[in-house]
Amino acid sequence: LEEGEGLSIVKYMVPTRGMLGLRSSLLTATRGTAIIDSVFDSYRPKIADIIQGRDKGSLLAFADGAATTFGIEGAQDRGRLMIKPQDDVYKGMIVGIHQRPGDLEVNVCKTKALTNMRSANKGISTGIVSPIDMSLDACVEYLAA
Repeated sequence: LEEGEGLSIVKYMVPTRGMLGLRSSLLTATRGTAIIDSVFDSYRPKIADIIQGRDKGSLLAFADGAATTFGIEGAQDRGRLMIKPQDDVYKGMIVGIHQRPGDLEVNVCKTKALTNMRSANKGISTGIVSPIDMSLDACVEYLAA
């Protein structure tokens, strides 16, 4: 640990799999003032799994097709989605982050049944929440956890 004018330099030897997710956690903890630099040292044998995984599961697409507004409205109650209407999805594709541990399949391609029946709650619409915009780094962190 080296200290200067309001600056601390901390040097660690961490495996790459331990670095995944560290950047966003460190930036959150320091309110965006951290600077991270990494240099490859060497190949080493894998040690025991001491790295903690994520505590939330994934929302998976139930079927192939294009995501619909109706399907997304039903799925957004289960967690945060990463897709928007008209995005093409395939069966098993990660479309969101589940609120609980474990994966859950949701039908984001579901279409509203067009019937001739009138409904008392026809005028009620919930709307959809904007999707999570994830960068490549954030996607790799999510998949690695």
